[in-house]
Amino acid sequence: MSLPSDTTAPLETHTAEYRVFQALGENCGVVVTDPQSGACAMRFRRDWDDFAPEEAEVLQALAEDLPLKQQELGTDAFLNWIDGNLSNTLSVEPPAQALCLDLERTAQALYRRYVHSTVHRFQTHLPLIPIDLAAGGLGQDRAAGAREWIEAEVPGRRGLSDDLFLVRIHGRSMEPEIPDGSICVFRSYYGGSRKGGIFIVQRIATMDEGGEFTLKRYESTKQVTAEGWSHASIRMQPENPGFSSWALREEDRWVTIAQFISVLEDPVA
Repeated sequence: MSLPSDTTAPLETHTAEYRVFQALGENCGVVVTDPQSGACAMRFRRDWDDFAPEEAEVLQALAEDLPLKQQELGTDAFLNWIDGNLSNTLSVEPPAQALCLDLERTAQALYRRYVHSTVHRFQTHLPLIPIDLAAGGLGQDRAAGAREWIEAEVPGRRGLSDDLFLVRIHGRSMEPEIPDGSICVFRSYYGGSRKGGIFIVQRIATMDEGGEFTLKRYESTKQVTAEGWSHASIRMQPENPGFSSWALREEDRWVTIAQFISVLEDPVA
């Protein structure tokens, strides 16, 4: 991955307010709000049957009702309501503050910090793996080197699958779209068009060496030849203008590892 550059400005953050929900004396969810805009994001555990089998139906119903209550009352009135009206079955801790880039991604990060749900591999959780392990193995084989299993929901997908995994990004070359320190969802690359997408690419030095990795946007141009067509140029482009692009030549040995799907969570201070 590209290293941070001193010539690029840091991303702008704002202060968000969050509360931790508790059920039966244990953390079960978070609500994060933006005091200026009134925006609100919530996360609740999904393993109610594992967490409290006898109370699962009631707790799930309460958790599902809260977002509807927020929409009905508005954020300020909703916060006043949960501060004063929740019961011992579902309660809320006093508010705290956190720096925030994106409200939904901050809610995910705070949820992971405070709530420890049951791990169901590739059903509710995805493996967080080092970037070098992203190049080797698929599915359960790759997940054998997981540093952690993180509960995740992927936009546009009904469920998870074993071709998905998580990587923490170190470097600012893809900011502002992909913040330094964020955890992102990737899908193993099996083939197909890459133009315009963001990919992890490995440039291999020798047969015995792992080589370099980069995360950039794939841009290519084609040319017609007597044999058909070939790439005239392939460049891995950064989003951050303070970083240089990375040229891939036909004679180089390189492999496309995975496609970027989405940022799951931002780093939270």
